[in-house]
Amino acid sequence: MSKKLERNGLWESSRMMLPQHKESAIRNQKEMQRIQRLELDEQEVQIISATLSQSQMYKKTVELTLYGEYQPRFITGIVTRSKHGEFRVDTVDPSNGVEEWSWISYKDVLKAELSKEFNYDEMIYR
Repeated sequence: MSKKLERNGLWESSRMMLPQHKESAIRNQKEMQRIQRLELDEQEVQIISATLSQSQMYKKTVELTLYGEYQPRFITGIVTRSKHGEFRVDTVDPSNGVEEWSWISYKDVLKAELSKEFNYDEMIYR
């Protein structure tokens, strides 16, 4: 018999993959790395809601952990507006000082904490 048919010889001898098979393997591997969205309990939802409200009322910086398909995202900013199902966070890019804002869905928030960093504006209003 041919050595190609012994043990794993048939597959060892053919090292070529079709492009469609390669794309499918990559797609399957990426799909396995996808993170499922967590369901938060009622108490955690209330804590997040209270933290976001404090950020908006007192203009305090909030640190958010947000759901991402493949890894969590982190945003630090001040909640400036809210409407049914989403809220607006104003941020400043530390590398270039550009002010930006984005609307975030409440269902994407995994964790919210008021920032511990010093804020000069908070000292003025005391």
